[in-house]
Amino acid sequence: MYKPKYTISDNLLLNIVEFELSKKAIEDVDYDSTTKKTLATKGKAINLFHLSHMIGVELTIKDAEKAVEGKKLVTNDARGTILNNFRSVMEFIRSTVTESYVDLDINVMLHINKIILTNWKETWESKIRTDADLVDPALDTWLKTSNISLNMAQREDKLNEVIYWYKASVNKIHPLIKIAVLIYEMVQIAPFVCCNQLTIMALTDFLFQKNGYLENSFLTVIREFDLHNEENIGIWEVIKKSDDLTGWIERFILNLAHGTTGEKNRISNDSLMIKSPTKQPFLDLNRRQLKILRYLQTIPTVKREDYVQMMDVSTMTAFRDMVDLVHKKIIKVEGRGRGTKYILASRYS
Repeated sequence: MYKPKYTISDNLLLNIVEFELSKKAIEDVDYDSTTKKTLATKGKAINLFHLSHMIGVELTIKDAEKAVEGKKLVTNDARGTILNNFRSVMEFIRSTVTESYVDLDINVMLHINKIILTNWKETWESKIRTDADLVDPALDTWLKTSNISLNMAQREDKLNEVIYWYKASVNKIHPLIKIAVLIYEMVQIAPFVCCNQLTIMALTDFLFQKNGYLENSFLTVIREFDLHNEENIGIWEVIKKSDDLTGWIERFILNLAHGTTGEKNRISNDSLMIKSPTKQPFLDLNRRQLKILRYLQTIPTVKREDYVQMMDVSTMTAFRDMVDLVHKKIIKVEGRGRGTKYILASRYS
């Protein structure tokens, strides 16, 4: 019987408390229906934006928002299709998962994997891989930490054991701990022929929805995978030598807690702007500058052309806005020429 090895440390408990308090602060606000819809759209757009970053597609938040609202993303390869498919996965999760009969099992995993492969791979490729199948390394930076030496019987047994442990632990183990354990084991098992990484991230989104973490909190799970990808991989490599998941669970929930606290602040600001469009800006910043500062809490850097597109302004207006923020020491410049990017000055501290 599967039993993960980890310790309930003080740090772990504190991280869970921070996450739950920030989530509750978001949920306790009485948003009107328009604000709820806007915040939900923004949350899905941030997910799509960070996924695009992970698979190497340059996408602005504004483009991601349009995609969430139905605009088809087009690239010169399959990555545009994958992003469109992931948007479909998010819609499936948010429209279906709250129904009680939809629960974690292999069929749900396969269905999510199948949606991601739609119009890209053959339908039959959405399956649990056999010993004769090689894992497709495309779009999977986690494969190097996976235990791909497991044979088919071991793979299926481990997958079933982990799912059984997860479902049998209801009301016994905190959902975030269970989700962290499941993520690690899914990475190790790498059960699918193609798109293990994308499917695991989508499955995490599924589990957050199933546990009530998305419906009224507008959290962005994919952002945390993107911002901490290299860190996560490093932790998983260490675990393979000890089998102790404590460090991973602590770090996963800590990142979620910090992200949720930031999300609470972002959502609070966004909802104020929605409800009070004539609100007087502070620090002598205009509304465009305030908006880009909120985006920079979520995205690492922004280019001037991104600002032009996001704010629908001229190049000169974008230049003046960004130079003003630089002079006020709120943002800093990275790179030169066409490669120039802007980053929050606080990220250097």
